[in-house]
Amino acid sequence: MSIRKNITLIIGGFLIFQPLLSPPILFAQETIITPSETDYNSILQEINFSVGDAELHIDQRYWGDLGTDSDALKTLTEQIKAFWEKQNSSSGMELSSQALIAISQLSRASGRENDSEAREAVRSLKQHLSAIKALKQENHMETQRSHRLSDG
Repeated sequence: MSIRKNITLIIGGFLIFQPLLSPPILFAQETIITPSETDYNSILQEINFSVGDAELHIDQRYWGDLGTDSDALKTLTEQIKAFWEKQNSSSGMELSSQALIAISQLSRASGRENDSEAREAVRSLKQHLSAIKALKQENHMETQRSHRLSDG
């Protein structure tokens, strides 16, 4: 047998058996918990604290801590988005998506250590969060109104 044929067999055997020798690749799948009405308010409060931390970390130029803040904000905002998805509210889902975009911008600004980009991202995030809070209040008032009508 020629050397070339031996090499071809060795490579071919390796390619065939290599997947059996390697540990399986597992992809972590992030589970987003849909909050209840009560949890929703707590999550919004936690988001407010995290935004305050982010502003402090921008002022102090603690870029690593700002990255941690943006990770926490992303997780919390994904829960808010899941809440609105369960409510089947396109407005809530859109506002949450816009907030997630601002958080992504904040994360990039943190990585670049860019003060002005980080401040702009926080400003944008605050606007979207304000709109999300207003939507929730509007939704709550609508629910109360419909309960009064059905009771009366």
